Amino acid sequence: MKFPTSIYKPTCIFLERRKYISFLLLCLITFTGFAQTNVNTLKAVYLEKFSRFVTWPEECMMNDINQPFIISIIGETKLTENLHLVYSQQEINNKRVIIRVIKDLKEIEGSHILFIAESEKKNIQKLQQITNGLPILTVSETKGFSEKGILINFYEEDKKLRFEINETAVLKSPLKMSYYLLSTARIIEPVKD
Repeated sequence: MKFPTSIYKPTCIFLERRKYISFLLLCLITFTGFAQTNVNTLKAVYLEKFSRFVTWPEECMMNDINQPFIISIIGETKLTENLHLVYSQQEINNKRVIIRVIKDLKEIEGSHILFIAESEKKNIQKLQQITNGLPILTVSETKGFSEKGILINFYEEDKKLRFEINETAVLKSPLKMSYYLLSTARIIEPVKD
């Protein structure tokens, strides 16, 4: 599968390969123990793994370890508790993580990751319009959300946790996504050559 170079930011190939191998190992371990493991814990862990393969623009101050990494959740989801549990100890990009449950769409700005629950199905178009052009990694767990422009969407297949990426939406986003992350996902709306 061919990916345009404008989607991902080239970095040290050795480090990228190490991250990629680690990610694949996580996938194998995760899928092997999928039946015994809480799927929401897996999704929470995957958010940190995704962040390793995404580059935010400089204005997001990802290099400033004094600034927190913000994961916002909109809508009702059982994932909220797991995110609090995982990120009470885990950092992302050497930053402490703040989990925000937001009720007002005005609170979206400033998020690094926005998790959109299925309960927000009625607002998905508005959410996509708000996040379009912002340096926010949008993630969901609802069938059809990727087609609506959400960047990463979880789904289950053969009792395994998988994810899909809307490649066209990534290209339009200010975020840069590594080829390695794209190559492990099911691609929705692939970029035309």
